[in-house]
Amino acid sequence: MERDLSEKERALRVELAKRTVNIHRSDDSERVKSDDSAYAKEVGREISRLIHEERLEHARQRLREELSEHPHELMFISLQMIVEFLDRKFGDYSEAKKYGTRLMEEAVEKNNSYYAMVALTNMGLVAHSEGLAEHSKTMYLAAHFINCRDVTPMRNLAGWYARRNRLEEAQRWIDKLLDTYPDWHEREEITTFLLKDESLRNLRAYAPYQDRVMSKLKENQS
Repeated sequence: MERDLSEKERALRVELAKRTVNIHRSDDSERVKSDDSAYAKEVGREISRLIHEERLEHARQRLREELSEHPHELMFISLQMIVEFLDRKFGDYSEAKKYGTRLMEEAVEKNNSYYAMVALTNMGLVAHSEGLAEHSKTMYLAAHFINCRDVTPMRNLAGWYARRNRLEEAQRWIDKLLDTYPDWHEREEITTFLLKDESLRNLRAYAPYQDRVMSKLKENQS
């Protein structure tokens, strides 16, 4: 049974979620070629809201119901993987990996490159969490190859290099992200990452990052 959280606890969890390497949540701003049905989009938004609010048990229950009726719906499988990753028991990622594999199989069967990219991105994050560093990077690169404009693989690659103090390579991925989205300073999902994500801690003191990112953000705030 999910324990009821106070609003303060819930707000803290949501804030902390912004400070970690990003799982691909398939938000509407990025889901441009997913081929989701109108029904899946509507229900997916409701479940995504539960996940963002850290109401994971409620999200799991809703997904259990939806997947029993729509077992091949890519969005629902993707969201189930996210719930299993975020609400893992004792650091066990087996359920998340099971749904990640299922998502990839269904995406390949349906020739859906968008959800293949989502599966690779999130399986890369699972690998990262299990200490399989090179494996996670390979997954992120494969996801980027499928869709070179998607934000999440680029964010995770920048974070991957920055965590290892390979700042020049990390900055290259930051530059790629910013060049892809010239309006990046107006996109909350990008600015939140640049300002708060713990994986970029080392990079924020790096001169090219200061010049390209921090100076622009300070200019916008003034």
